[in-house]
Amino acid sequence: MRTHFRIFILTAILSIPVLTAILFYGFQAHTSTDIAFRLLIKGQSILLILCLAILFGVLAAILFRHYWLKPLNMLEQDIATIASNPDQLLPPPANSRISLPVLDAQYQLRSLHQKVRQSIRQRQRLADAGEAVAKINHDLRNMLSSILLVTEQLESSADPQVAQVAPVVIRASEQATELCQNMLDYLSELPPPAPENLYMPAVMDELSATAEIRLLYSGPDNLFTDRMMLFRIFLNLLRNAQDAGAKQMTIDVWQAGHLAVIDISDNGPGIDNSIRDRIFSAFTSGRSSHIGLGLAICLDLALALEGRLALRAPRMRDAPFACNCQR
Repeated sequence: MRTHFRIFILTAILSIPVLTAILFYGFQAHTSTDIAFRLLIKGQSILLILCLAILFGVLAAILFRHYWLKPLNMLEQDIATIASNPDQLLPPPANSRISLPVLDAQYQLRSLHQKVRQSIRQRQRLADAGEAVAKINHDLRNMLSSILLVTEQLESSADPQVAQVAPVVIRASEQATELCQNMLDYLSELPPPAPENLYMPAVMDELSATAEIRLLYSGPDNLFTDRMMLFRIFLNLLRNAQDAGAKQMTIDVWQAGHLAVIDISDNGPGIDNSIRDRIFSAFTSGRSSHIGLGLAICLDLALALEGRLALRAPRMRDAPFACNCQR
């Protein structure tokens, strides 16, 4: 209502000098300037100008409501409908004679809504597929664990041929079990982080015990963040570096405002340029023996910590991990 009143007042005020000029020149066309001025300041002329100004103001308010405000309200309702239920269908624009910017916005909104509905459906299909894969992987991992227990006994077999092939079978079973576990980790929903005060030298000692490469740490003794998530990120990167042939990894933690920036580097061969742009995508790996889920899991963990994981230079050492940790 306030907007209508403002449009009415603004139009009426702007109409007064225009109507006055038109009426004056109309009088002047039939008589002299002095007489035209006298006719203009008469009560009838002033009343006519005021009535016309009010009429124009009312017409402007009506047109504004019909051709601008009403379409905007419809657009707002459509946005609210999509926000409450993205899968609900929207009717076509009711009035094709409305102002072009609003009409274009309505059609753009419907185009966006259609893409959103298609994206939601695609995500639903992926979610269903992911749930099926998770169930299959769970059962398959249990089967492989049972196979692994049996094959470990083959190493002590009296038959030399059986004892010779047993390590190969065991290693293949371990790789298959690890693949199933990685898939389950990738498909499972991460719990909310539970920050705690970490003593970083102890975390580094635990990491060093799981790998055969030298681990160097530089940074504060304590970080306030989720231990499990941060440890999994470090462990995945450490194993990737070791598998790539690195002999040393350096973890450097420094502060940027309220964030802890973690620079991770290694002396391995680096990442192939052909996969640099999609290195954090699932099922992307520079080695055929790996499924390519480690860095995708690391990215999810970094996001859960309200941080990000980025590769910015030809080598991993130039890819800092920034998380919302307190020093």
